Amino acid sequence: MPRPISVVIVAVLVMLEALAVLGYAISYLGNLSSSGVVNVGGQIFMLVLCLLLAIWQGSVAINFFKGKAFTRAPIIVWQLFQLILSVSFLSSDIAMVKIGAVVSILVAGASIVLLFAPKTTAFLGDRPSQ
Repeated sequence: MPRPISVVIVAVLVMLEALAVLGYAISYLGNLSSSGVVNVGGQIFMLVLCLLLAIWQGSVAINFFKGKAFTRAPIIVWQLFQLILSVSFLSSDIAMVKIGAVVSILVAGASIVLLFAPKTTAFLGDRPSQ
């Protein structure tokens, strides 16, 4: 069965999210300091966590593109976390934060809808192709 466009779109969106988390981790690395609310140990833990999340998410995107059905659960969990966090950022007074939140909500919503598109589920082997 050929790879449906919905699979390609979801894989690209998840990979873009992975790159965004990686970009955040790199930005966070540049801002490590001994001053702040969190001590240096906590900051390093957060940096390592972000790096691991970016790697994990990139791996999920690649395996989803290959048609591995087990990747659907991590994608859904990530999108739900993204929705929850994004909604909380809508109350910000900073315009760019609000725009980022709206974009995140749209990406998460589109990913979840496309994840359960009939052609996607058929490609993953969940239902017979028609």
